Amino acid sequence: MRRFLCLSVLLGAMLAGAAGRGVAADSISPYESFVKSATAQHGLFTVWHREGKVYLELTAAQLDHDYVQTIVPANGLGGRGLIWGNTDNLPAELVRFERAGNAVAIVWLNASFVSPTSAAGSQAIAHSFARSIVGLAPVVATDPKTGDIVIDGAPFLDDQLNLKNALRASARSGDSKAAPYALNKERTYFGATKAFPRNVVIDVYQDWSSEGERAYEGAAGDQHLFDLVPDPRHVQMRVTYNIADPPSSPDYRPRLADDRVGIYDDIYLEFDDDHVLSRKLRYIVRWDFDPADPSKLSPAKHPMIFYLSNTIPEAYRPAISGAVLAWNAALEKIGISDGIQVRAQPDDPNWDPDDIRYNVLRWVTEYRPSFGADSQTLYDPRTGEEFRTGILISADVPLNALRSWTYLVDPVRYGRSTDPMPQAFRDGVIRATILHETGHNLGMQHNFIGSMAYTAKQLQDPGFTSGFGVASTVMEYAPLNLWPQPYGQGDFSQLVLGPYDYYATHWAYATIPGAQTPADELPTLQRWASAWSDPRYRYASDEDASWGNGHAADPRSNQGDLTDDPLAWCTVQMKMQRDLLQHLDQNFPHAGEAFESETDAFTYLLAHYGQAAMLPTHFIGGQYLSRAHAGDPHADLPVQGVPRNEQRRAFAILDRYLFAADALRFAPTELERLGYSEWAGYGYYEFEGYGNLPEWAYQPPARHDLPVAEEIGDLQGRAIAQMFQPLVLARLADGPQDPHDPMRLADLFAWMHQSVYRELRAPRVASIEPLRRTLQQRYLRTLIGLVTAPASGTPDDARALARADLIAIGNEAQRARASQQLDAATRAHLAWLAAQARFAPHAQGSSGPS
Repeated sequence: MRRFLCLSVLLGAMLAGAAGRGVAADSISPYESFVKSATAQHGLFTVWHREGKVYLELTAAQLDHDYVQTIVPANGLGGRGLIWGNTDNLPAELVRFERAGNAVAIVWLNASFVSPTSAAGSQAIAHSFARSIVGLAPVVATDPKTGDIVIDGAPFLDDQLNLKNALRASARSGDSKAAPYALNKERTYFGATKAFPRNVVIDVYQDWSSEGERAYEGAAGDQHLFDLVPDPRHVQMRVTYNIADPPSSPDYRPRLADDRVGIYDDIYLEFDDDHVLSRKLRYIVRWDFDPADPSKLSPAKHPMIFYLSNTIPEAYRPAISGAVLAWNAALEKIGISDGIQVRAQPDDPNWDPDDIRYNVLRWVTEYRPSFGADSQTLYDPRTGEEFRTGILISADVPLNALRSWTYLVDPVRYGRSTDPMPQAFRDGVIRATILHETGHNLGMQHNFIGSMAYTAKQLQDPGFTSGFGVASTVMEYAPLNLWPQPYGQGDFSQLVLGPYDYYATHWAYATIPGAQTPADELPTLQRWASAWSDPRYRYASDEDASWGNGHAADPRSNQGDLTDDPLAWCTVQMKMQRDLLQHLDQNFPHAGEAFESETDAFTYLLAHYGQAAMLPTHFIGGQYLSRAHAGDPHADLPVQGVPRNEQRRAFAILDRYLFAADALRFAPTELERLGYSEWAGYGYYEFEGYGNLPEWAYQPPARHDLPVAEEIGDLQGRAIAQMFQPLVLARLADGPQDPHDPMRLADLFAWMHQSVYRELRAPRVASIEPLRRTLQQRYLRTLIGLVTAPASGTPDDARALARADLIAIGNEAQRARASQQLDAATRAHLAWLAAQARFAPHAQGSSGPS
């Protein structure tokens, strides 16, 4: 029996190995015999169906040929990270089918390393860098007459999209203790296949299983899939493979990128040019419009044609179409007419949105929106030439417009909050969103310095904003352009292309007469890009607004600010929002509404207040950055410290509108109104509290009242954390400073001490308000952390200053305790400050005084 088992195991291993290498030669069917019982779809490849399986027929010419492949989820999780049709999960890959004995290897090629003019260099690259094999498909039939082979499509059932990791993040927020989802191949099968002239589509239904997902195991707010999937032990994901011929535009010429203009770039390392100091080769990502006659305004040979999916509600289609077509104005300036077109989805059963020839605008519904809209841009990884575009549009976009109108625009401009939202306002919000995403389809990157181009007076003038927008570019994240009375009021949203949009379109798409190669274009492109120092044409992108990790340094590069004086703008906004918050009961709730509507309005306005309040923190340790090259007109030096007086001005705003005791003070009668609507529910999962409705239906907070003090404290904490990031402290300690008015690291500590602990220095210390006590304790923990457990990169000077500040706080708190006007909470608070502040400078990793 033991021998039998051993032989069985050995035989099984041998068969498994043979399966991995393909099939035995005598198992390959004659072509005529195979096709007799199969059904064909003819297109780029012939797709065969037989007994529930899918096969591809490859001609001899299709072996060792480069194709472009995309893989996307064809259904989403309703707001849990995965979105149907989203191309952002995986870039377009170069794929090749290579014969490997009685199998065909499906190989993803490495396009990042190139040697365009040297065969020897290409051979060296092939030896130096690895490719990826994603499948080995057995050959099941051959045609000796034509040389065609038929391969098993089974490798497409595998997890080539890496959904395993995506589901782990979506289901449990990365909880390492959660049972992971695994691909259940027994329940995975092929869906529809489609064959078109330039591409084939293969749909796969994958079953992702996790036995740990049935029970309700977390408190409200935990991310589980039980409330979105009928049986969360088995999540079915449809995955769509799209294999296509790459673009074949014989006249397309790659264009070299420039760091002064925000066009997406495809980056390579080039190994056959020894006349450059860097091997990096950057081609921009762009569509090949190719005007019929470059000498005059003429139609595009290859227009970008969008189709409005029939999933988009009809009421929104005109605003969406108008925004897409608005970019034709920029193309016409460089001689291209009808470059962008919009059509309705045809009422034709032969039309299919998966046909790679079609660029589709799609509508996405999610219970918890994860985005507003998202461009879908695919390009040839060898040249940067786009071959497909599109936009995913969230159904929440018009709801966002309604919230803005109800909570902000209507009460601020018209003194009410019950008037119906005008269609023009809703359409304006939609138009601004689609203008931005269409720009991405044209290759445009974000531009977060575009808001600095205009003054407040200009934005308050409707005549100005109707011609130039509220920022220099639609690629900004421009907030609502809203001004309180008695200021004037321009357009609320970015409704037109700005000057930067025309400039960048010209740079990316204008024909350069006489140029035959990318190198021939370079002198002209560099001259065009030299305009960076002009505020209308400045560019700064995502990396320039990466404030969360301290990398961003230029306070002019922000998301969600306006005007060339953002400090003045955010002050106006906070005053406006604070006034709304303090008089909220005059507008909410409406007759017949639950008081929860007032709570919703309060949290919406407080969030906007917080966004404005964070802007001044970006000036602390800030540096003005310039992308201008040497010799460009009006070029500044690359890095210049923000003057001390400007940083002091920013901190004064924080002191007044965020840290001060009366910055956000609300009457008790207002706080009594901020409740939520209680519901009961019924469900089949483990009982948790009252009712068991899914998260999308009911997610009760822990408290019945709104924890306003906690919300304000968290906002103050975020501001402190931003200013005391190691990179910010390092810039203050040893970075370039304004030589005439330098900001020192000691200034930040002195300003914070005066702002946070001013009560301790008063001649007669009175009771300290709860919000101020919380702020003082929070900042004390920041200082203690700098001394006892500093983050990597924290300057030594910052630790020394923190230690000195703790000693001062301890002494001041001890003196303040002597006051006879203290309530019990303040006296205990001061004792705690004194004990912690005095212990921390001497601590060696201990948690506190015993």
